[in-house]
Amino acid sequence: MTKEGQPWVSPMVRKIRLQIAQDPSLNYEYMPVMGMNSFIQASLSLLFGKNSQVIMENRVGGVHTVGDSGAFQLGAQFLKTWYRDSQIVYIISSQKESYGLIFQDLGFSVYECSFWDSTKLCLDPSMLLDVVEQAPRGCVFVMGNVANCKLSQSQWIKLMSMMKSKRIFPFFDIPCQGLSTGDLEEETRFLKYFVSRGFEFFCSQSLSKIFGIYDEGVGILVVVALSNELLLCVLSQLMNYARALWLSPPSTGARIITSILCNPALQGEWKQSLEGVVDNIMLIKEKVKEKLRLLGTPGSWDHITEQKGSHSYLGLSSQQVEYLVKKKHIYIPRNGRINFTCINACNIDYITQSISEAVLFTKDSKK
Repeated sequence: MTKEGQPWVSPMVRKIRLQIAQDPSLNYEYMPVMGMNSFIQASLSLLFGKNSQVIMENRVGGVHTVGDSGAFQLGAQFLKTWYRDSQIVYIISSQKESYGLIFQDLGFSVYECSFWDSTKLCLDPSMLLDVVEQAPRGCVFVMGNVANCKLSQSQWIKLMSMMKSKRIFPFFDIPCQGLSTGDLEEETRFLKYFVSRGFEFFCSQSLSKIFGIYDEGVGILVVVALSNELLLCVLSQLMNYARALWLSPPSTGARIITSILCNPALQGEWKQSLEGVVDNIMLIKEKVKEKLRLLGTPGSWDHITEQKGSHSYLGLSSQQVEYLVKKKHIYIPRNGRINFTCINACNIDYITQSISEAVLFTKDSKK
């Protein structure tokens, strides 16, 4: 959100959207079932890097999908039919993810695990490793926000070794590449680790948020295979599922994103705008933490600034969240994970004062 409380839109988007609307060559014909090829290639280059090993070896591809959940719907359909090792799915993230329902509806046994430690108020990589150790052989791991888990090099190696030995199939979620740190390459570096260790995997790559086109839900189901031959076999099956699910993906968002990513000057401007968003997020978090300190709110609030990205945990108990909702009419999820960009100059004083009251109220009620 902007300082005015409106959805953030990358400045380049408005310019490109206008150009597309005035382009007389567009005939708005159906898109191919697999989607816009130039969009797919531009998205893969953003995810892995233009000269990455997996792209050069021609063993990564993708299907242009609808919305944030389209890639999971498509991938789950494929795994239900063709992945015979197991019908068990672990949803591992820092929060509760909605796509668990997709796997449940298709008949998978779904287990949801979080690596947010509500006691230590941090993302704990050891919790992720514990889940892998306990998971059965051949299951599917759907992993969200894993880049924010801050695994060390040795922990990444241990994680991949365990997953490899147990034949666990990874399905990654990249919902907003670059919005945690502003460094697009660093936030997806872990994918290169899995490529180098010989993994095959799926990845849901959503691009709507990082361009600020929320009404043009668009993304990619990324497929990494061991060879080009295997990749083509998987893509041919996914095409059949895509034809049945939506026949033709939406084009406007894909055209906007492709126009920006394929133009070096526009891509540079877009990256700068994304870095500006990240800087603003950190500034908001710093202000919230400082105001809570000045109000004398009990406890440490360092966890607010230690978390990356627009959405982070406040570290409140369920009783404190309930106080905010019922007494102060501040409506947040029960887990206390909020979008910090919704906090601005107009509401920051009321929000921080209310948080302080909630903490003090619950502290007094325990006496």
